[in-house]
Amino acid sequence: MKKVFFVFVLSVIVLVLFSCSQLNLFEPRKSAVSVVLSSGVDGDGDTVKPQEYSSVNLQGIYREQAPWVKDIQHLYVKVSKFSYKYSTGPGAGKWATPTIVEKEVDLVNLTDEATWLTFDIPNGAVIVALAFEVTQATVTINGSNYPVTIPPEKAKIVIPNLNWQVKNEDAQIVLALDWTRSIVKERDGTYRLVPRVAYRWRGELKKLWAIYGDIMINGATPTVPLLIGLFEGTDTSATPTVLKLRKPREDANFWLGKHPAGTYTVVVWDNVTWYWDGDRYSIEGRKATETTFEHGKTTANTELHLRYSTSE
Repeated sequence: MKKVFFVFVLSVIVLVLFSCSQLNLFEPRKSAVSVVLSSGVDGDGDTVKPQEYSSVNLQGIYREQAPWVKDIQHLYVKVSKFSYKYSTGPGAGKWATPTIVEKEVDLVNLTDEATWLTFDIPNGAVIVALAFEVTQATVTINGSNYPVTIPPEKAKIVIPNLNWQVKNEDAQIVLALDWTRSIVKERDGTYRLVPRVAYRWRGELKKLWAIYGDIMINGATPTVPLLIGLFEGTDTSATPTVLKLRKPREDANFWLGKHPAGTYTVVVWDNVTWYWDGDRYSIEGRKATETTFEHGKTTANTELHLRYSTSE
């Protein structure tokens, strides 16, 4: 009898250990995110959301009108001090300590992506911003090397408003530097680098914690001005958290921003009229529709589809 009991206890222990191994195997607490560098040349169509850091529109002129760009044999750039801002819940967010890993790449001859670094982030967290610095650059033209000046205000690159959710065991951030539009030759013969960066995320994106949607009147896109207000709770006599004017030329979509989980009410006014009393403007309108909803209760975002008819 005692022997049977021992076997049973041993079986339970093995089952518990196996269950724990399954949890660690299939639901990792942390995810690995790799940062890779790529040479994004204008016209490749491989990058999205370009970040322009120059006040001068350089697109397309160098390869056609600046022969010295075609003569560039190497463009070595050194990047460092990578950091990211991440969030694990609505309203939360903090910058990670910058990772001091320097990486030098030749953008002209970077045919394959070069892995810069890898960092761990809590599984399910959201990367909301990136930052890094381009600290040094050298250009080679016709066999001769020339130093490249990087303006201090352009050396640090910050990319905000990303909202990339890390849901897999691993993901990638691709930073593409378009060298053909970043290198500038000054009149005195010196060279300057104004980094022009595009980025893309290899993973899952979600509109986390956002309240957004579309509105239709009589089954069609509105052609009149509308006021859209977002209130916390159900009291629409209070000051709205968000108040936006939807102009007639816009499409049916609206965006009310990102908000913590809770009860909200959205109100739409039409027949909007502006008044000036000699001191300030005031607005009057007819409350056309009102909707109360729970935000963040079952999903991390709320998509609203507001509909009403003028015959009601």
